[in-house]
Amino acid sequence: MPNKASSRQRILALAIAAIDKGGEAAVRVNDIAAEAGVTVPTLYRQFGSRDGLVAAAQTQRFRETNFVDSAVFAASLAKCRNKDELRQAVRKELLTHFEDDRWHLRQVRLSALGSGYARPDLAASLALAQRQVAMGVTELLLPFQKKGWIRRDIDLLATVYWFMGQILGRVLIELGDDPVNQKRWNDVSLEGIMAIVFGDTPKKRAAKYK
Repeated sequence: MPNKASSRQRILALAIAAIDKGGEAAVRVNDIAAEAGVTVPTLYRQFGSRDGLVAAAQTQRFRETNFVDSAVFAASLAKCRNKDELRQAVRKELLTHFEDDRWHLRQVRLSALGSGYARPDLAASLALAQRQVAMGVTELLLPFQKKGWIRRDIDLLATVYWFMGQILGRVLIELGDDPVNQKRWNDVSLEGIMAIVFGDTPKKRAAKYK
């Protein structure tokens, strides 16, 4: 008989797939339990209710859109021997978030966040997931701020949250026929982020990255 952890994972994966395909209305407890090979009472014991299952699925969807691959970013940062190399590493990381294939991740993330509206427990779960990611990125960058390679006068955690919001906002020019040129949006965003983190002016940025 499957153990509790594996059955929970199967149920959760099926609920996520249902939401991705048809929204929360597509989460049908009887169908998911049957496909997962468990009874409905077993599903309820693990998630409490259908709403509990939906909330867990939405939180997991949110977690799976993690903006930063911490292991990859940490490895890149570990190679930095001076401020200029740190700039290049951060710039490279930022540019990955502007790539077209990230569009789907942003859409899923927005969908999950929207699901927390007027649902305090789910909103709290999403906030915790977000904080864990933001704290992880902040801890990676903090040693460089202590060295003075990142501006010491900024709140690093607030900056990480702002960056995540900035990237999420890119969906506004990805929704359809929008007059904003995506490359220009990328350039403006990159310039702003580098200025906040490193104090780079447009002239400094042009000289370093031309």
